[in-house]
Amino acid sequence: MQNLNPTRIIARRGRDIMLIGALFLLGGLVVSGFGLLILIVAGSNIIGILVGIIGLVLLIVGIGFIIRGLTYRRDNEIARVVGDTLARELDEKYVFIRNLSRNRLGYLDALLLGPSGALVFRVTDANGIYLNEGADWLERKGGETFTLSRNNWTRECVTDVYALRNYLGRRGLGEIPVYGVVVFTNSQTQVSTRQPVVPVAELRTLMVVLRREYLAETRVTDDKVQAATKAVYDL
Repeated sequence: MQNLNPTRIIARRGRDIMLIGALFLLGGLVVSGFGLLILIVAGSNIIGILVGIIGLVLLIVGIGFIIRGLTYRRDNEIARVVGDTLARELDEKYVFIRNLSRNRLGYLDALLLGPSGALVFRVTDANGIYLNEGADWLERKGGETFTLSRNNWTRECVTDVYALRNYLGRRGLGEIPVYGVVVFTNSQTQVSTRQPVVPVAELRTLMVVLRREYLAETRVTDDKVQAATKAVYDL
């Protein structure tokens, strides 16, 4: 199995964000200088102050973009752990892409492409006691009864599944079936399910869950797998 991280795309996106930030900074300096000029030459305090405020806002936005570009997520470590687990079981026909972010697709923790179709991963290292009932997630804290959790990995995964279906459909690959799975990587976490909308697995049960549903059939030809890989990953 190929285990990929789109580092080139990520690096380019980080550079693009920093370039946008630099342009905002330059614009902020120019506008601020113009505001100062108005204050000195024209003696118009109100207009000069307003222009100066606009320049300051541009400077702040520019700094924000630069910080975002410098801190752009280079990898998803818990998704990498999932990929390492899958690599021990799946052959070269499968491609695992982690930390995936594309325009009009959004961000995916990880994506598996192969003869069985496309599988979207929502990966979490959350620690605790959780119960998944249908599309809802409940959490038990301090030995008390289960209460509705502020996390809903099922909803997030379903959102990602629909985003990928639309993304592939726009590229003439709508016949590729898209599935989803929620994976817990923390060995201390206790998870139970009741009629889950999206399959839920831990690392130790991941292959069992995938063989039961996703890996049960061959649904996609090799050329379609290659086309889907090319559509989401800049080789």
